[in-house]
Amino acid sequence: MNVPEESELKENAAVPAEPRNPSPLHRWGGYMARHRIPVLAVWILLVVASAVFYPSVESRLAAPDYTVQSSESATAQKLMARHFPASGAEQGVVVFRSARLTADTPVYRRAVDRVLAVIPADAGRPAAPDSSSGRISADKHVAVATFPMAGSRSDRADRAGDLQRRIRAAAADGPVEAYLTGPSALTGDLSDVELRDQSVAESIGVPIALLALLLAFGTLVAALIPVAMALGSVLACTALLGLLAGPLNLDRFVTVVATVIGIGVGIDYALFVISRFREELARRTPPDGEPRPDKAALREAVHASVSVALRTSGRTVLTAGLIVMVALGSMILIRGHIFTEITVAAGLMVVLCLLTSLTALPALLALLGHRVNRGALPRTLRPSAGGGRRGGPGGGRWAAWARTVLRHPYRLGLPVLVLVAAMTVPLSSIRLGVDWGLASLTDTPSGKGQQIVATSFSPGAVGPVQVVACGPGDTAVTGAQRLAGEVRHDRRITEVLPVERSGKCAGLHIVLAERVDSPKATAFVRDLRSGPARTAFAGTPAEVHVGGLSAEYVDLADETAGKLPLVVLVILALSFCYLLVVFRSVLVPVKAVLLNLLATVAALGMTTLVFQHGWGEGLFGFTSSGTLQAYLPVALFALLFGLSMDYEIFLVGRIQEERLRTGDDAQAVPAGLEHTARQITTAAAIMVVVFGSLLFARVLELKQFGFGLAFAVLLDATVVRLLLVPAVMGVAGRANWWLPGWLERRLPAVWKE
Repeated sequence: MNVPEESELKENAAVPAEPRNPSPLHRWGGYMARHRIPVLAVWILLVVASAVFYPSVESRLAAPDYTVQSSESATAQKLMARHFPASGAEQGVVVFRSARLTADTPVYRRAVDRVLAVIPADAGRPAAPDSSSGRISADKHVAVATFPMAGSRSDRADRAGDLQRRIRAAAADGPVEAYLTGPSALTGDLSDVELRDQSVAESIGVPIALLALLLAFGTLVAALIPVAMALGSVLACTALLGLLAGPLNLDRFVTVVATVIGIGVGIDYALFVISRFREELARRTPPDGEPRPDKAALREAVHASVSVALRTSGRTVLTAGLIVMVALGSMILIRGHIFTEITVAAGLMVVLCLLTSLTALPALLALLGHRVNRGALPRTLRPSAGGGRRGGPGGGRWAAWARTVLRHPYRLGLPVLVLVAAMTVPLSSIRLGVDWGLASLTDTPSGKGQQIVATSFSPGAVGPVQVVACGPGDTAVTGAQRLAGEVRHDRRITEVLPVERSGKCAGLHIVLAERVDSPKATAFVRDLRSGPARTAFAGTPAEVHVGGLSAEYVDLADETAGKLPLVVLVILALSFCYLLVVFRSVLVPVKAVLLNLLATVAALGMTTLVFQHGWGEGLFGFTSSGTLQAYLPVALFALLFGLSMDYEIFLVGRIQEERLRTGDDAQAVPAGLEHTARQITTAAAIMVVVFGSLLFARVLELKQFGFGLAFAVLLDATVVRLLLVPAVMGVAGRANWWLPGWLERRLPAVWKE
């Protein structure tokens, strides 16, 4: 059994008395300890069932959906599907290429016919390309054939995968290469790339996290538990997301993000609880040489340690988790489907991490007891017990650092505050868009097809801008023809297809010379909506809508920018109210909200600098698209604001505990920092590694997410929690805990013993 040194035990000798009126979490910890076997049995069954179901999750995921409900692009898509079903919801593109044969040779034509024959007739089998159709390149080595793809995004994605396999098989060993490309084919291959990126991130993040835990705890068993809790949470949540994938149209991107969040958060929550459990167990463990307690006394010490761990660190975990869910839930205010996906996936992952931390973890700790310290490292590599203190009360490096900060709060805090504020400046130039991830698809069939089309025809051929107008008589057709004439000479356009008519509606497809996800393409959509699309139908009763992929991205960016202030306000207000109840102080929640806001905005500013302005292109291996993903600011803000509360609540909660125990404000901050700094730095290091592992991803949006999360956690857990928070609390003194009497009487006593 690994027991602390005698000096440490003397320091921790005073075992706190059990509270007269234990909190619900204290009682819950005792309940989990007493019923540890059935609780663990239920979790084992759940994890085994999730593991059995896990392989089928991938097939249930859909293509990414960037639509904004009731937006102009969504309306245009519905009208096109209703009135022009022959055009389909999108166009599938079959690309043919031969290095030596030209499209007018018999061998080339037979190869094309053989490939096109595998496309089912009910899918609208395309005609073979010929020179009159404009579907043969200038050098005649490349040809394309298009056909409509109808149905939901999920149906189109499944059909694209099946057709890609058929086309590749039909062209195998032949003289002509053949690839299927188009929105569904591209997003299907993108999902495969994101799955590989997830595997790479896990293979990097989990082993390094385990090493960090081993050095933090000094014992193998204690280090393995957080990883096991996190992986169990991820497995169970992924299975649950698989069940919800169909009804909610979930895609691979959100499951990758949720998985990385689950690993980071799950390890963090378990780390806090285990650290406090081991500290309390050390308080109740007699040193070597003293009489060994009987089994009943040892069991009672373990159960009491579990209860205290949940009453203290469990409160931190629960409070932080609830704030994360409040922050994520605020994204429901935004109509974009991608926000619903992130809210559901990340929110469920946090819920599962909370459940494991408050049920499976205390049950396992109660079962292991002192065996949690098995597999100890050599004594020189083991950290000290009881929060890292060596020497007398209040001693230790972190306590000394806290006293330094308290002696020079302005000299140390103000320069850092100015530096963090400067990091927010790039955010003023932020530009939102959507990067389709084409750069990561160069080795995939659809990516090769897209590259061939972009080189031989136009980068925008796979996602033309759609214009649909409906009105009485010939007003829609006349206006559409007038619009076609006005835009035909725009240099950003390579082709304007003939106007289609269906009853009182007219449809027009405009092929751009730019990638559908490029800033120039989205700028064209904005110009089209504000200019020609308005003037061409001026004075007519016809209603016109501009849609297509580029228009979807414009609507998503506008919806995000428009709702961001509201989401931020809701998160700040609800977080303040919740912390007001938890800490029963006015200044503590004000300080927490403002510092969290500063750190989060600084992280977004640095993400803008690195990815939009391209300062990190060489280091992180990407080419800047000149924008950030449209949904990134809101999603990152909600996630980061919630996650950063972990360390705030863990640190300030312990400071409050020390103040209540000693009644000394001057000593509470150093003591609180001494007890929590090692856990905070360890937890932050793990999160930075787990989130930062996404920088090895090939998909740009995963890189952006990973960098934003990792940088924010690094900034928050070091500069903010270990410098700015002690400095502000030192300056405020007793005012930290001021609460008007009238407010004290009205606040619910949620956490009071």
